[in-house]
Amino acid sequence: MNTTIKILMFSCCMALLGSCNSDDPIVSIPQKEGNILISTMLPNPDGMSGAAYMQLIENLDEAQLTNSAAIPIPFSSVPNICGEDVFIVPGWGAETDVMSKYTRVDGALVKQGSYTLPENSGATHVITKGDLAYVSCAMSGQILVLDHQRMELVAAIDIRAYGVGDKNPDPSVMLIRDDYLFVPLTQMVGGYFPAPERPYADVLIIDLNTNEVVKMITEKTSGISCPSRPIDPNSIFMDENKDIYILGLGAWGAVAGHKAGILRIKAGETEFDEDYQFVFNTTSIEGESNHLDYIHAVCYHGKGKLYGTANIPAYYSNPPNFIEDRTVVPVEIDLEAQTIKKLDFPYSNSYGVSVGMYKKHLVFGLATTGNNGFYTYDNVREECSKQAIITTEGYPYTFNAFGN
Repeated sequence: MNTTIKILMFSCCMALLGSCNSDDPIVSIPQKEGNILISTMLPNPDGMSGAAYMQLIENLDEAQLTNSAAIPIPFSSVPNICGEDVFIVPGWGAETDVMSKYTRVDGALVKQGSYTLPENSGATHVITKGDLAYVSCAMSGQILVLDHQRMELVAAIDIRAYGVGDKNPDPSVMLIRDDYLFVPLTQMVGGYFPAPERPYADVLIIDLNTNEVVKMITEKTSGISCPSRPIDPNSIFMDENKDIYILGLGAWGAVAGHKAGILRIKAGETEFDEDYQFVFNTTSIEGESNHLDYIHAVCYHGKGKLYGTANIPAYYSNPPNFIEDRTVVPVEIDLEAQTIKKLDFPYSNSYGVSVGMYKKHLVFGLATTGNNGFYTYDNVREECSKQAIITTEGYPYTFNAFGN
């Protein structure tokens, strides 16, 4: 795979899993308290390595942040937030085999323990139910079940039999509804992309009462593939009606015939909704003359409104420069009307792609030609901040507000 595709994939995905270190001492992290967790990334010129950090901030007051009090995390990882707990998995970069757990106590992060993961497991996502944590292992074809209070292994759910074209279906991010675990599968074959002849979306459904696979469902007619982005926990989400929506990345625009878009599994159902297929590639973007090929990150705001950072391939240089090219534009997506609208922000590179919510405001982490940092959008007044409210040292990669 050439360097362009490697960097493209790396800016889209990333983790590892094994033995237990349950007796780790509780360690207080010397940093300020806060209600918001952000992560930033400082890539090396190759785009494939570098440094990454996470830190708490109190609010969205104007600030200039450095990484002096931030916690280093693997370059290929993103924080997985479950209530007040924060899990850090190694990502696909394999800098470490250790998964760490922090908990926000009195507004500050406290390290609770760690778990040494099996080599080359490729764990990218953690989701919890009670004392149990489910860890998606993209490289080994497993879902690990941990007691996250003790950081001990409870079970390993082997899903390798559901791989198409090889012995690994490549589980991505997950969602729990009604005691069922929904696991989108990216079905990568011989590298980082699905088979060209298979522009499908597969989702595995697991009964959490038994840890047994109920079935795999497959959507074959829309052309949407690569359901959910392995490092964006919000790329599978549930709305107010308990309908599940899944963002498809369409092989990141790199495989002909594979499309990006959104599919739905309605409340109480365990099959794809045949009446809902929202394909992005052929949908015009209001305020933008070019089409997108995939969306990096999304945040569901409610009432059918989804916000994301769309990738516009027309703005890449030749050859692409993922640090210098500004190809990412914030958008508003209406799930019911199936429309996309550009928001009035400056364009970003492929590392400043975060979107989140703080109280009623949408927050976009962008790396623009003006500055790196977090911009705000008031969707009631339809007002975008003209500059970053909070500037960052490095590219603003994720934004998560606790209790939002």
